[in-house]
Amino acid sequence: MIAKFLLQSAYMVSDTLEQAPAEIAQWAATCVKFVREALQLELDYTPDTLPVLDHYVRTKVGEPTEEVQELLTPPLGAYFGEVVRRHIPTARWHAPGDDYRGYRLEFDGFFLHFNPLGVAIEVLEQEDAGGFGAHFQILDEARPALEDALAHRESVSSDDYYSFTIRYETLELLSSLLAGIESLQPPPPRRFGPEVYRAAAGQSAGSVDKSSLS
Repeated sequence: MIAKFLLQSAYMVSDTLEQAPAEIAQWAATCVKFVREALQLELDYTPDTLPVLDHYVRTKVGEPTEEVQELLTPPLGAYFGEVVRRHIPTARWHAPGDDYRGYRLEFDGFFLHFNPLGVAIEVLEQEDAGGFGAHFQILDEARPALEDALAHRESVSSDDYYSFTIRYETLELLSSLLAGIESLQPPPPRRFGPEVYRAAAGQSAGSVDKSSLS
């Protein structure tokens, strides 16, 4: 995957990983079950399984009913979020119960957050899901450097953009760049705890969306 070495070298990965919130773990396990029953393939929470997840979603695209979306959004979003949390350092869940719009993964080592459930809706519907926080939210101070890096990346089609695989690869690249930017800050290292993201909720922040990739 893109820039994995840079990410690991820019920020030390902890040897321990906290457990996911109970509802996230349950939803993700349900996703594993759905894919196993439909495709006879086992998801193992690695990035290499995301193309399998995209294939599973394509088998459901012909069923874009509200009932199907409600059934699949939490499991798909939870599984995708768990792949991110387990493989990109310092990610943690904010999981506010029944408020699906309020879910997010947030990073402690740099400021970046997004809603994996929102990503799941966009992949299912193949279009933007306004109000669900699916796009990667960053600080305005980091936006010029990230846009410059993305400008030199091969463009992606709309079909590719609305996929878990490309979202993960883009997130991996952004995380590496943001970790590198933070490593240049004077000590002590900045940390972005839950209180930072609570304070930022509802405030304007830069985002990286499809227009930056096409």
